[in-house]
Amino acid sequence: MEANDTGSAAPPTDEEVERVVAAGPHGAIAVAGVATLIVMAIWFGFYFLVFLPRGVVH
Repeated sequence: MEANDTGSAAPPTDEEVERVVAAGPHGAIAVAGVATLIVMAIWFGFYFLVFLPRGVVH
């Protein structure tokens, strides 16, 4: 038995599917944006805290 299984649930209608698809992937875009910001923050942290203090490579 699956978590979403209600036993006698009918498959979604075309109208329900269209409503969900029209809403778009807002959550996935938000997660991708937050992940990108975290990666950029880590990169800038390394740049300013590790690479710049070491100085120019001779």
